[in-house]
Amino acid sequence: MKIKTYIADNIQEAFYKVKSEMGKDAVILKTKYIKKGGFMGLFAKKMVEVVAANDIKPTVNFPIMPDPTPLPHANLKPKESASLTEIEDIKTDIEEVKKLLSKLYSDKKQRDDSTDIDMPKLLKKYQERMYEMEIDPGIINMLIDNTKKALTDSDLNNETLLYETLKQEIALFVDEIEPIPLSKENNIVVFVGPTGVGKTTTIAKLAAHYVLYKNKKVAMITADTFRVGAIEQLQHYGDLLEIPVHVVYRPEEVKEILSELKGYDLLLVDTMGFSPNNRIQIKKIKNLLDVLNPDDIHIVISAATKNRDMVDILNNYKELGYKKILITKLDETKSYGMILNALKMTGCKLSYFTMGQNVPDDIEIASADKIAEMILGAKEDV
Repeated sequence: MKIKTYIADNIQEAFYKVKSEMGKDAVILKTKYIKKGGFMGLFAKKMVEVVAANDIKPTVNFPIMPDPTPLPHANLKPKESASLTEIEDIKTDIEEVKKLLSKLYSDKKQRDDSTDIDMPKLLKKYQERMYEMEIDPGIINMLIDNTKKALTDSDLNNETLLYETLKQEIALFVDEIEPIPLSKENNIVVFVGPTGVGKTTTIAKLAAHYVLYKNKKVAMITADTFRVGAIEQLQHYGDLLEIPVHVVYRPEEVKEILSELKGYDLLLVDTMGFSPNNRIQIKKIKNLLDVLNPDDIHIVISAATKNRDMVDILNNYKELGYKKILITKLDETKSYGMILNALKMTGCKLSYFTMGQNVPDDIEIASADKIAEMILGAKEDV
């Protein structure tokens, strides 16, 4: 048996290639649409991929059917004109390029407008470093302006004074850090966010911290019934810590679960991860939150998230009412500008940082000074 994959502009051309090379007895195993070519994922051409085989010996005798009569004027050659779908795809790609170019132009204009030919050399180096960190130009301008107001001309050339002043300005921008407050019994804390950011592992780290170091009575609840292994993963941590783990399949079950966990200090709730554009799943989480009535909602974002994706995530999860931002995977990037950008965009507070997979060690309360140091780097590096 011979199996081969054919790629063509349309289904007619693909079948023509199959019949020409494999003969009229060839069997089509699989057909799907793909995109090929383009630039950075844009302007890709929609094509047809067909997997065919011949010399197949069937185990069942099927009646021999006559070859279909070709339709009048059937054209088995590649179509020269684009379909309506292809035209719409091209229009979408063009709009994406326009948005991207507009953003690049806007950022460049802000950067050019902020360029001061008389700016001290050392301050200019810090400014360039912040641009490399992909910090919003408006934030950079504010930090530079505040620093210039705080220091004299001679102080701007003093590396130690300049570094410490910029560090203080970044810390002031970050503002207060707000970890989980245990102000009462049954503090319900929910974690939301896209798939793959480490929500489940983060919850396990927090549970271990409060059980082992704070001697608190903790339980974990998961509503992540979609991801394969999610329940088992949390249950494994629950067994190690000897704390209960409850699974919520429907919002109606929440009341009974909360009744069982009455008297616990902290209830940590895991939710399903999904694309921020999935409105159906967001609605499901919203229904769950309405029943839980949590004290705290943290949105979990990976530090390696691109700024453009971060904007989509924060906007689309906004209706869930998160008030705090938890940043994971600090060890997987060297660009930390998205942290400041997220704070500016949402007005929320930071809660925790995570780095690595070790439970319970690789988590800490977020620190404004640490953010400033990560952004500015060591003085000798600038």
